Amino acid sequence: MPIYNISYRDKEQDKLINLELGRPYSILDKIKIGGVGSRRMVLEGFSSEVKSLKSKVSGLQYGSIEIRPKGIILHINRGLDVFAWTIPFYHLSIFNGNSLKIHGGADYVQFAKEKSWEENRGFFERLLRLKSKFHEELIS
Repeated sequence: MPIYNISYRDKEQDKLINLELGRPYSILDKIKIGGVGSRRMVLEGFSSEVKSLKSKVSGLQYGSIEIRPKGIILHINRGLDVFAWTIPFYHLSIFNGNSLKIHGGADYVQFAKEKSWEENRGFFERLLRLKSKFHEELIS
């Protein structure tokens, strides 16, 4: 799963992301779904393959999730740069324990479960519902 530096607009990157995950939802679809973006969450850990996204200075680092028709974009801030890790639904796994882990294939990022977890509970329910719907449509 590719990681893009989206700090500055790049039409070629936008095309690649849209090809992989589908175009962003329209405003009307976003309202029907109930929103497609999470609130920001505190990042706690990274797998070795995505460790390059870890901030090099101490302090809290944040990330958020955007739902697309065929997957998610994990937005990660590192200093002044913003990175987008695209994860198609067929590679996406979510593990909910003492922390929240988002896996894309063998790689993952880990979020702290603090007050943002309660704020994002409805978002994750929508995400899992849309992922399930995507898989059902693939089968039929």
